[in-house]
Amino acid sequence: MDTALELFAEQGFDRTSIRQIAAKAGISLGLLYNYYPSKEDLLKEILVRGRQDILQSFEKPEGLSPYQYLEHHIRTTFRLMEQNKNFWRLYHSLRMQSEVLKALEREVQAENHLVLQLLSQNLAEAGSANPTIDAVLMFATIDGVAQHYLILPEYPLQEVIESYLIQLKNHLAT
Repeated sequence: MDTALELFAEQGFDRTSIRQIAAKAGISLGLLYNYYPSKEDLLKEILVRGRQDILQSFEKPEGLSPYQYLEHHIRTTFRLMEQNKNFWRLYHSLRMQSEVLKALEREVQAENHLVLQLLSQNLAEAGSANPTIDAVLMFATIDGVAQHYLILPEYPLQEVIESYLIQLKNHLAT
């Protein structure tokens, strides 16, 4: 899976063959097919494993105020993205390839619904006047920052995070 993730992230899903994955991993093609009947099955397994980051980013440490929890969520999201950059490059590139995601459409929609629901709930607890819209805006902001970070080598991620957190705190205070 690690080799497939690396190749998918570097070359793209469509331009990577099962044969390339097996060769780079140092295993036979038959052995790879024994575990993953198709390249799509391998991709699904990578996505299931990698999307655990999303659930991890919503873990709630004890004793945080609602705003501190939102800050923790944002910082954790980007820390995990930095740690698993190949996965997130692949994930974001796949989102632009509708034919690849058709097989995963139900899972992606359910995941997006869960993220929006959790964000909305947490924003409501932090005092948002319109948590549903604020959740959509936060999701889009994090997504946009992530895409820029993943494609621009010199992206000032930490400065952008700090600026966004200040804006969020000010918004919730009004």
